[in-house]
Amino acid sequence: MAYSVSELVQNLNTAIRLSNTLTRIEIEGEIIGYHGPNRNGHIYFDLKDDRSIIKCMMFSSRCTREYMDIIREGAHVSLYGSLNYHQQFGLSFVFERISDGGEGARMRALLELRRELEELGMFDEMYKKPIPRFPRTIGLITSSSGAAIGDVVTNARRNDPFVRIIVAPALMEGEGAAQEVASAIRRLDEYGPDVILLTRGGGSKDSLWTFNERVVAQAVFDCSTPIVSAIGHDRDTSIADDIADHHESTPTGAAMVLTAGTGSLISYLESAPSEMLTLMNRHIRESRNLLKNYSSAVKYGSPENRLERRKKELEKYRISLVNSMKLTLRSAEGKFDRYRVKLPQMMDSSLKKAVRRRDIIAGKLEGLSPVGRLKSGFSYVTDDKGRNIRSIEGLKPGDVLSINVLDGEITSSVTGTGKTEKITDRI
Repeated sequence: MAYSVSELVQNLNTAIRLSNTLTRIEIEGEIIGYHGPNRNGHIYFDLKDDRSIIKCMMFSSRCTREYMDIIREGAHVSLYGSLNYHQQFGLSFVFERISDGGEGARMRALLELRRELEELGMFDEMYKKPIPRFPRTIGLITSSSGAAIGDVVTNARRNDPFVRIIVAPALMEGEGAAQEVASAIRRLDEYGPDVILLTRGGGSKDSLWTFNERVVAQAVFDCSTPIVSAIGHDRDTSIADDIADHHESTPTGAAMVLTAGTGSLISYLESAPSEMLTLMNRHIRESRNLLKNYSSAVKYGSPENRLERRKKELEKYRISLVNSMKLTLRSAEGKFDRYRVKLPQMMDSSLKKAVRRRDIIAGKLEGLSPVGRLKSGFSYVTDDKGRNIRSIEGLKPGDVLSINVLDGEITSSVTGTGKTEKITDRI
């Protein structure tokens, strides 16, 4: 009979619970892959030794401040708990307690040293010295028996065959290694190379601990020569790496970086003849095109060409003027023909209007003339001197008056005067 996956997992957990060697046990190892509590407060990391690795977890309800002070990346710890096989996540060690296994104390001491050096400003960018682009002499500090010497020399001279490399051998690990490295830094600094390379190959945390010692950190910081560190591999970072003026992951990478400027310059010089030929050909083409443009401009602006262009413009204006005059003349002729046809009609219409106006004005004048008034029965009176009499003022009985009517004159004498109501002439 075949088991289902769930049945097999259940049987495994049952076997683990019944085993005296898989539950309520204590294991030791180094913490790796720790990124802090998850959003639920649970703790997850891997515990490893030289040959094996296992997933570990602690529930948030078990996690105390004391435990959190112990849990650090790289700490060597002891865990107390039981194995568990989860349906989705597989085998893990669920621990209830954690204690410092010795490495944790050293990690805490390292963190304390880092904080102290940071307060002193040793990691500040303002103290970083620029790395020379074309170093002629490189001071190399490494183990005389390590592979780093060969890596550095081979790769540096691949870029720069003329670079000078001075080696100051020193122990890279073990008792007295930190003092030797610090002494080598000071010796090379006094010698005065263009740059110092402090390097070694990869190794365990113990073998790289030399570069976390305070004496080495102080020597790197006090070095007046620009110093490049390349300790271990990509995942390894020491205090010396952080204080150095520049950090590379490997000895090979550091050698290539230090001589990259010279290598680029050599490559540039090797390609310079072809580049110069290309630039010269481009310059010749551009100069020819420029000369051609200047020649065309001079030819275009010569007196002969300018005079020819003016002649063509004058001829164009002459033709345009002739056409314009012809067009104007045709337009005037058209208007003249239209006016010639309309003129008799316009004169006849104007004459009829003038006759009508004359008749109207004549009628008005006839109505206003003295003769017309006399025909209507009006008359006018004069004295013996021919002056018109308009009022009784100045008249006295016995004055001789002439009354003028349409067909003659009547002579009369004033016998008396009297006031009458004023008559307004409304004609």
